[in-house]
Amino acid sequence: MKIRYFLFFLLVIIISCTEKKENKIQNIIELVIVKTDTSKKITQPEKQRIKKEQSKQDIQIKLQYKNFTKGIYLTAYTINTPKFYTILDSADAAGINTLIFDLKNMNGHIFFRMPQKGFLTSENIKPIVNINKVVNAAHERDMRAVARMVMFHDQLTAQRDSTLMPENTNGGVWKESKRKKASWLDSSNMYVQNTLLDIIEVIAQKGVDEIQLDYVRFPTQGKISEAIFAFQKEDYTKAENDSTYIFRQKSDIIMDFVSKAKQICDKYEVTLTADLFAIVSWQRKADINATGQDIKKMTKYLDAIHPMIYSSHFAKNFGFRENLYNEPYFIVYKGIILSKRYAGSECRVIPYIQSNSWKVNYGYDYITAQIQAVKDSNSDGYILWNASNKYYQTLRWIREFDNLN
Repeated sequence: MKIRYFLFFLLVIIISCTEKKENKIQNIIELVIVKTDTSKKITQPEKQRIKKEQSKQDIQIKLQYKNFTKGIYLTAYTINTPKFYTILDSADAAGINTLIFDLKNMNGHIFFRMPQKGFLTSENIKPIVNINKVVNAAHERDMRAVARMVMFHDQLTAQRDSTLMPENTNGGVWKESKRKKASWLDSSNMYVQNTLLDIIEVIAQKGVDEIQLDYVRFPTQGKISEAIFAFQKEDYTKAENDSTYIFRQKSDIIMDFVSKAKQICDKYEVTLTADLFAIVSWQRKADINATGQDIKKMTKYLDAIHPMIYSSHFAKNFGFRENLYNEPYFIVYKGIILSKRYAGSECRVIPYIQSNSWKVNYGYDYITAQIQAVKDSNSDGYILWNASNKYYQTLRWIREFDNLN
């Protein structure tokens, strides 16, 4: 009798519950039934469906662009130390709203765990970064998480597999300098491109807000006239059989590669950006032909471009300036204005600015002159660049500058 009364009252309680609670109870009951009913086996398609649903739940909410980007660049090695969070908090206090961190560097190291696809070997993969933790740390501070990837500059792979390098007109492989080790892969080699696109796709699924491509160009130093790239050999072969065949330019190769990367990023709702070689902002024909970075072509498929406009990287008398190295306002302002002139209307222009003392008198006036140039040119923001990741003094100057403006 007591059991009957207990069951009756239990039924009344269940009926009076909200619809949401009823659904939860029903789910629990169904789960218990599935677990206890050993005769009911889950089919492979059902397993795939469950796995897909779980992966959807794991996808993090993407942070959209801020009205004005204030970014900071960190290496994978800095990310992997306790000071990472200290830097992040200092950056947050200075109003930094975007974190750019390395996932593939110039050496060819990949800093997260992934399958050895394409030309990748265990030598390339150095999994010291937990992408999920980095993204969470950034998002907790309302910062966008941007994964930086170096593309065609890859020392490890170039030194390991010469078949992926440009050829030399005199035979053998081409490299920038006979005195230095090989560094560049053939930017038009499809095996190289496909491997890089595979890496991009893996990263795009890791919850980052953006993927930033660096060295997405052809090499510019050394005897370029002696370099033969895969696309040029293909074009010559096609032209022999078709007199109407139109030869491609390096800019066509870069544009095509960027368009493929964009398709991948769009699939995972990740924005795609690219860094520009400093002088490319001026879009002189010789520089476009050398690098393949045609801003008009590239920005059809990019959400933003990042001109790397550092006064220390230009000739002393560039633009007829008397002291260009220590006149950063001029070079940053001019570079942004020109970049915006050639970029697509939907593409943001967010330059990297120099945050270190190489060749310049670095101090409060130097960093704030660059920031003022960014603002005066109506740019979409800036990213601080210091390869050693020494930012504390710079961040203090930025706080002071912002408080006065």
